[in-house]
Amino acid sequence: MTRRAILLAALAIGCGEVATTTSGPADAAPDAEAGGDPGAAEPDDGAGDAEATGGCATDVLPGPGVVVTTRGAVAGAQAGATWSYKGIPYAASPVGGLRWRPPQPAPCIAGTLDAVAYGPVCPQLDAKGSVIGAEDCLTLNVWAPASASPGAPVPVMVFLHGGGNIQGSSSETVASGKALYDGRRLAELGRMVVTLNYRLGPLGFLALPELSAESHLGVSPNYGILDQIAALEWVRDNAAAFGGEPGNVMVFGESAGATDTCTLVASPLAKGLFHAALMQSGGCTQPRLATAESAMSARVSGGSCGSAADRVACLRGLTAEQVVGALPGSVGVGNPSIGPDPAKYAPVVDGWVLAASPLDAIRAGTHNRVPFAIGTNGEELAAMLVVKVATEEEFQAVVKTSFAALGQSVIDQVLAAYPLADYPSPQDALVALYSDLRFNCPARTVARAAAGNAGEPVWRYFFTRRADTKQGTKPAQHGIELLYVCGTAADIPLFQMAPADQALSGAIMGYWTRFGATGDPNGAGAVEWPAYDAAKDTCLRFDDPIAAVEGVRTSQCDMFDSIAAWAP
Repeated sequence: MTRRAILLAALAIGCGEVATTTSGPADAAPDAEAGGDPGAAEPDDGAGDAEATGGCATDVLPGPGVVVTTRGAVAGAQAGATWSYKGIPYAASPVGGLRWRPPQPAPCIAGTLDAVAYGPVCPQLDAKGSVIGAEDCLTLNVWAPASASPGAPVPVMVFLHGGGNIQGSSSETVASGKALYDGRRLAELGRMVVTLNYRLGPLGFLALPELSAESHLGVSPNYGILDQIAALEWVRDNAAAFGGEPGNVMVFGESAGATDTCTLVASPLAKGLFHAALMQSGGCTQPRLATAESAMSARVSGGSCGSAADRVACLRGLTAEQVVGALPGSVGVGNPSIGPDPAKYAPVVDGWVLAASPLDAIRAGTHNRVPFAIGTNGEELAAMLVVKVATEEEFQAVVKTSFAALGQSVIDQVLAAYPLADYPSPQDALVALYSDLRFNCPARTVARAAAGNAGEPVWRYFFTRRADTKQGTKPAQHGIELLYVCGTAADIPLFQMAPADQALSGAIMGYWTRFGATGDPNGAGAVEWPAYDAAKDTCLRFDDPIAAVEGVRTSQCDMFDSIAAWAP
């Protein structure tokens, strides 16, 4: 691999795990039904199906808290001025012969689905290394104002959770056990909010030559992205029944969810399914199919199915718990290295879901051109960086090891760009370096690419608020802005956000909801968020106070850009 390719691989990293606990329903056990006929007739290679928009008859009539969807009736629960509907299947359970296949229509609902509990999390490893979840996990959740109706529809916000595409769920919790992505507070602002589960890790992003060969399209991975597209199609077909406006949908995500959002922005299969996109701390560069197939094929060859005459049939014969346990993934962003991670599960450029890297598609203007926003946090890796340094010598040693493949000249430039005198400690300097390399500078690259398309509005933010609590200040680390976006910081015991943080949360929710509704985050007396100017690198800094600024880590990002430009 060339020096330039190594650096670009590092700049492309932008999907890590949320710094919260991963959980779902307490009774979500690993799925045992993973058998079925591997040679079953192949489903349609599409993200959805015409049957998904009709064909399910029901005698149930809509009423308060009861909505009739295209697959049948669902009954929700009221919370104040909103209704919530949880655990709604948007696609068939991807088990047996449907494992590693595009999502298929959900079965018709008999009677009325009691939609008051989250569905199972998709199979994944928890913090203790145990497999949790079930393959029957393709469900979504809806919150809508009680006042919303087909005659008075509200804009729709669809959120994609993070977790490195190997963990996480729409039922992610904060320390209190309450949902991190609770959509009630955004719904109270007059929005229909949707969160969803999608296939993760080897069940959602496994790339193998055999899987490509069995598909008439000749492509194998990206099942997790196809799930997201199927969910967006469900929103298109059902939003009106919940009082949502299907022609006014924003898709947004954090970390891996932001990377997936950029994938949807670039995918021709998602065209017309959303009308604004917002990325929180994610990247836009994806590997090619052949690269992913080579790395994952080698991993499968080292496992129990490696010597099987039909490796895919062997893998389909395993339980979900066995697949996830045998082929675990890696989030990777907390590792101070700059090379590619072959163990990483992510969307790939397969020629179908993605014809090109999302960044290349945005630069070429061949993506789905919608109002676009992107941003990062000031101390992304404060809680995730696995290496700790206490002295200048230790700081320099980590940098030298990480950038050794690029040569001494690059090492010298990197060290010069992060003088320890500019930071409270060597660890703070290391956090700044890798936060820039993996999040802040790639965000500038994406914003510049999007802004290069005439007539396409682009917005950039930079979240630097160090939360002021009675337990001390909290760094502006990866994922912390979610508490402000969802308004769920109040659900954390003892967190006790200061008035300034409560006000900031309200302001951010205002910017997000206005952007989703109109493609412009401004209004309602808020501090002006300037449209992105690539020459000035304009952005809105979320802190106390909120302020429009020019330049985010400019000299450091210019340094990384110059290295990428000349490195052979």
